[in-house]
Amino acid sequence: MRTTRMIIGEAVSDVAVKEIVNRMQEHVRDVPGVNGHSILIEEGGMMVVLTTDWSNRQDCVAYHASRAYRQLVAATQYLLVGSYVVKLFQNRNDIVS
Repeated sequence: MRTTRMIIGEAVSDVAVKEIVNRMQEHVRDVPGVNGHSILIEEGGMMVVLTTDWSNRQDCVAYHASRAYRQLVAATQYLLVGSYVVKLFQNRNDIVS
């Protein structure tokens, strides 16, 4: 079943938003198994959202436990108010009634 993973973070400043977005853009290029992604910035705010699309939940969860993801968090944690919130979503077209 296709899965979308969303990480949400609140940056400490406008400069931090730009740095987080730059690091996310660089990071997501090298993540195996990602079928697509979006980086969203809150209009008039400090929230940054990275969504990644995966063919299956297993690949998504494996990435979440990976060294690569831990490195992204470590590289951006000081730019955040608090920590990232991570959510997984199933593609509604894959759910059978």
